[in-house]
Amino acid sequence: MATDIFIGVDGGGTKTKIQVETAEGKIVGLAKSGPANIRSSVEVAWQSINTGIAEALKESGIGLRDSNYHFHAGFGLAGMEVPGAVTHFLSYGHPFKTVVLKSDAYAACLGVHGGEEGAIIIVGTGVIGYQIVGNEVSRVGGWGFPHDDLGGGAWLGMEATRLALQAMDGRIASTPLLEAVLQHFKGNYDQFVTWANMAKPGDFGVLSPLVMEYVDKQDPHALQLIQQAAYYVDLLAAALAKKSNRPLPLGLLGGVAPFLVPRLSKALQARLVPRKFDAAKGALFMIRKEVLGHI
Repeated sequence: MATDIFIGVDGGGTKTKIQVETAEGKIVGLAKSGPANIRSSVEVAWQSINTGIAEALKESGIGLRDSNYHFHAGFGLAGMEVPGAVTHFLSYGHPFKTVVLKSDAYAACLGVHGGEEGAIIIVGTGVIGYQIVGNEVSRVGGWGFPHDDLGGGAWLGMEATRLALQAMDGRIASTPLLEAVLQHFKGNYDQFVTWANMAKPGDFGVLSPLVMEYVDKQDPHALQLIQQAAYYVDLLAAALAKKSNRPLPLGLLGGVAPFLVPRLSKALQARLVPRKFDAAKGALFMIRKEVLGHI
């Protein structure tokens, strides 16, 4: 009789994390690989997933084509908002007996709350709010940069760029943060302006650590930007609470999050809870519930 093996995949725009377990919850292997955003490329996503699973299984001696095992995979992937990408992804041939495909935010939310109800706001390069209440899910934000993702790393970097350009012209007084932005380009104004006009979200996001560095140094522009980012996160949290008719426990995730916490409203701070598990474990919760009826 074949043995069940469960695979949890957390695939984002820059990396993929994989955890493999037995039905009893024993970890078989862990791995990381490349990006798995199906909106960007289904082919690249599958390549990252297959490479990561092979790496996670390497020490166990188990192969995906081994008929002694039934492989069940839970995928929490970025790019799920594009229906065509979902169809394309699922049409690929694969060795899994069971597949559950949800967004990376869904998997992250399950992981944060240990498979229970709750909400999350992820403040990375972009910003998205997500919550699970019973069988109902709600999403706010995360509609893409620059028209949304307010308060995230890309937004912080773009706003710092905008201020640095104004300081370069003499329209506003410069500060150490704005000087640091210009020095990131070695003071080469032509290079800076060319970059600013071509920059993508991830490019702007590279400047966000500078903003956070100068928050600690009490730079007035950095402080203003991080306070504005906190305001945008408060709006997301309030919108989620309206959708559920009650404020749920909320996990605040992402590289910008620690700088926001002391600047959030007291009401939101009271809702914050620590993360129990990561999104790869959340993806395992999805597939285990589908196959076993429990997590």
